[in-house]
Amino acid sequence: MSYIIAVTQRKGGAGKTTVAISIAAELCRRGKDVALIDSDPQRSAFQWAEPGALKFPIYEITLSNQNVTNWFRELNHVAAKHDCVIVDTAASEHALTTSIGTASLVLIPCTPSGLDFEATVQTLEIIATIRARRQGHPALILVPNRVDARTLEGRQIVDELTGFGEIVSPAIGDRSAFVRAFSAGQSVAEMPEGQAAHHEIKLLCNLVEKALDGIPYRSASISSKSAGSVGNVARSQ
Repeated sequence: MSYIIAVTQRKGGAGKTTVAISIAAELCRRGKDVALIDSDPQRSAFQWAEPGALKFPIYEITLSNQNVTNWFRELNHVAAKHDCVIVDTAASEHALTTSIGTASLVLIPCTPSGLDFEATVQTLEIIATIRARRQGHPALILVPNRVDARTLEGRQIVDELTGFGEIVSPAIGDRSAFVRAFSAGQSVAEMPEGQAAHHEIKLLCNLVEKALDGIPYRSASISSKSAGSVGNVARSQ
């Protein structure tokens, strides 16, 4: 029994892994039993975890290398052991559809870029199709990401995303602390220069927790037959 949070976007480069790692670390700091699944063949989240400094496990369960049934089986195996599972997805339509189809909550990072905005429209179309089959689920938060408030685009992005009629989080800045956190294999909360970035992640996690409070647990029936291996796993030291 677990909440599933899918961090998705139809286009690469929007900061999915940064958002996924950051909210996983913050939810862990708040006492949640959290795991992260890296389903992107680029393995960015798994690489982030390689130094062993993160305080939650990251499982490498790449969706493109197996069929959907196997992916769901391994996802359920992880979900049976944790209260909250965050899925860092690939940008393909197949990956998005599969992860959104099982999610309790979806986060869509979007940078102040015309290409990202168009990709967000495409992602929302996929979600609308899935919601029609799942009685309005999953819940959704749009995340303005890598925002420079000094630019016109940075000042406009929150208003533009609000026009979709979904929940929009406070903007996350285009901050070097996230880059350095990746290099150090740590969360941004642990970086000496990461106070402003961590504050933004805390605001996002406040919205995440509020959204989860209104969502029933995702039901996952795990049998002994499905309790096989779950890909590679990186754990804190």
